[in-house]
Amino acid sequence: MNFARLQQTRISDLAPVYGGARGRTMSSRHQFYAWRALKEAEIKTIIDLRLTDHTDRLPALCEENGMRYFHYPVDTSAEAIAQMVELFPQFCQLMDAGDFYIACAMGLHRTDIALNVYWLFRGADNGLQPPVIRGYRQEDGHTTDKLNRVLNALYAAFTVRNGVEPMPQQTFNERKAIINRQAQQSTNL
Repeated sequence: MNFARLQQTRISDLAPVYGGARGRTMSSRHQFYAWRALKEAEIKTIIDLRLTDHTDRLPALCEENGMRYFHYPVDTSAEAIAQMVELFPQFCQLMDAGDFYIACAMGLHRTDIALNVYWLFRGADNGLQPPVIRGYRQEDGHTTDKLNRVLNALYAAFTVRNGVEPMPQQTFNERKAIINRQAQQSTNL
């Protein structure tokens, strides 16, 4: 992926992450100008974290531009948690492969959640550093309550589904503490 090419755009909240990029959703008509840059940057997959897309615009844009569309709905609802668990292996394969663009509506909160889900349940075991928190920063008046609710719900759902905890509870709590400390640190993004 050529992140330098993406930086030439005006995509809001754009940042590199795990061999891919994060930013604002590409479904908005205000972002249409940037599709050429995504293609030139060799983005292979668009990961959409919104619960629903009230149109089929984003999948159609992906198809038009030769990119894979993957929907990974992030939310605290029981239905979304079940889908996140079900789709987690595919989500990890796409993240591991790099060359992705991951976004929710604003590229901040659900994107923070999804990236931290990936790191906590997969990336940390593979030596990756946790992602930089961009939406749930305490200095911006946010807490990590929703992020923690999703992580806790996923831990419980993985345990029920697999009949065994995805990792020891202590490891899980230590990783969540790292995420929470990051959200409390001041950054100059």
